Amino acid sequence: MDKNKLLNEIESGRKALDEALARLAPEQMQVDNALYGAWSVKDLLVHLGFWEQRAAVVFSALQLGEAVPSLLEGGLTLDDVNARAYAAGHALPLEQVQAEERAAYNFLLRLAKAAPESDLFDADRFTWTQGKPFWEWIEGNSYGHYAEHLVALKE
Repeated sequence: MDKNKLLNEIESGRKALDEALARLAPEQMQVDNALYGAWSVKDLLVHLGFWEQRAAVVFSALQLGEAVPSLLEGGLTLDDVNARAYAAGHALPLEQVQAEERAAYNFLLRLAKAAPESDLFDADRFTWTQGKPFWEWIEGNSYGHYAEHLVALKE
């Protein structure tokens, strides 16, 4: 993996997500229980935006040498974190959710574009990543995450 390939993957993954979303009318995006027996497409956008924003905030903190607060304090699980993100965004208007998710994506993309190669690809650059390069975290919270949900979205 190099920076050009990473940026291409991010943008290609986003294009696939945007194409799937473009096939849906706003009304379809707000139907509860359309995905996973509980979520609307809007809820999925809340979820994706939450994790894109989290990746960007973590990356920024690491680059500045700041501590990264854990989301799992107090015995929380990832399911708990996802449930909290859902609860925080479920009642928001679709347009707001779309705008916030797009802003989170753009923030993460800008950070990746501006980052030195060592910040993205050196597995030992940040202790917080526990021996993994940060690009893997970007993948898991952008294009890899989109791919995880695209099958359900296309159905």
